[in-house]
Amino acid sequence: METIETHEGEKGISFFSLNVGGQEVGRMMVIVTPGILKAGYTSVGLTQRKKGYGRKLVDAVVDYARANGLRIKPECGFVAMMFNKYPEAYGDIRAGL
Repeated sequence: METIETHEGEKGISFFSLNVGGQEVGRMMVIVTPGILKAGYTSVGLTQRKKGYGRKLVDAVVDYARANGLRIKPECGFVAMMFNKYPEAYGDIRAGL
């Protein structure tokens, strides 16, 4: 079973984690500022790659941003690549460059 959890630090949400069978397989670091969610470093375990987990993390962060009226600034190469590759899915949520 796959679940995505948000984790909060002293300044609000600090990262999203993707868990499969109770074990973390991926994580995306974020920083939330007024109106902007900065999508930082994204990591998926080496043995877990090529299973779509990175995209699931991106989708979860995008869903969170949309639900909270935020725009996303991709600061991670993977997130930027996904935004560029799928503008129809993410173009409305991307913060200006």
